Amino acid sequence: MTGSFIKKLMSGVGQAINKTKTNVPETKIQKGIRDLKIANEKLKGSAAKLKQTQFELKNNQPITFKGSNKKSESNKEAYKRIQKDNTKVIGRMFKKATENKKDGGRMGLKKGGGSDLGMQSVIHGVDNNKNITAADPKAKFIAKAKNKKSKKKII
Repeated sequence: MTGSFIKKLMSGVGQAINKTKTNVPETKIQKGIRDLKIANEKLKGSAAKLKQTQFELKNNQPITFKGSNKKSESNKEAYKRIQKDNTKVIGRMFKKATENKKDGGRMGLKKGGGSDLGMQSVIHGVDNNKNITAADPKAKFIAKAKNKKSKKKII
């Protein structure tokens, strides 16, 4: 019983697509009928808009479908506008590339940002050895301690 039930359900699947005929007119009369149907649908839409506007005017509500006296943008104008925007963006990209300007992250810091331990002891005045020494990780703290001691002696 379940097998026949499933077959019955599956028999209608996809049939709607097969039953729908395409509207490709071949003769002048068929083309005229097609154009008439399209015009009727446009007329229905315009009538609905008019009815809505009349209702809004009658009830002092804001108008939904406002008319415009502005000239609509032509394809040529749209193309020019898009080209102008694209040239701006591309120009900025080229400018950034020619200046070797980095963007984002920790800019200007070599090797991931200050992990150059060998120079810490030299920078903070602990020793003059540029290679990594035992004093490098502690150099910053040693220099701070020296500064605190020197400030206490002055006061």
